[in-house]
Amino acid sequence: MEILFETNGQAISPYEISNQICNFGDGYNNAVKKIIRNSEYLDNDGKIFIECAYQILSSFKMTRSGPFHENPKELLRNCWLTVGTDLIEVRKSISKSGLSRDRYLVELSVQERDELIDKIWITTKKLLPFTMGKYSYGLVGASKILFSVLPEIVLPLDNKQWLQVFKTVDLGDIIKFMTLDIQNWEGITGFRFNELDHSNRLTTLPSIYNVMAMYARP
Repeated sequence: MEILFETNGQAISPYEISNQICNFGDGYNNAVKKIIRNSEYLDNDGKIFIECAYQILSSFKMTRSGPFHENPKELLRNCWLTVGTDLIEVRKSISKSGLSRDRYLVELSVQERDELIDKIWITTKKLLPFTMGKYSYGLVGASKILFSVLPEIVLPLDNKQWLQVFKTVDLGDIIKFMTLDIQNWEGITGFRFNELDHSNRLTTLPSIYNVMAMYARP
């Protein structure tokens, strides 16, 4: 798959990526700016989780149909009761690490990243009973919910990205691929991937990578 590189192996230019971000739309960019700011801390009651998740689901128009069409905040509360402890644990580990939120995945050691990815995948599977709909296996909703409170780690994926771009049902494999793709791109171009949005709204690696993963869809 080619996300940050052309089919001939040439790295996509920083200018083109910045241009794609600019053209992506204010709806996504503004929503992501808010959740990056608001998700730095998670309260025990799940209020921040519910608001951030609702913000992202709404921006992707996932409250118009499917499992989040009716009483989305009540469903999100049930999600929080199931995975809230897991998310708080991950959030605390990020804060204690002293690493940059914007570059968290590339600054983690390989062993720490693998351990983190295992936790994320376990949490994803816990969310699936809530996010599964009549025409979806739940991976779309789960990835977007996790992105809303862990925007430095998780990529928010739609059906085409799951089926036609990454061709896997393992979110952990996608996070690993994204991290290596960014590291390779930065090594070749000399640019820092998290600094490509000149409006400074998309500042985490997954938030910017999603723009290019959307662009890579058939």
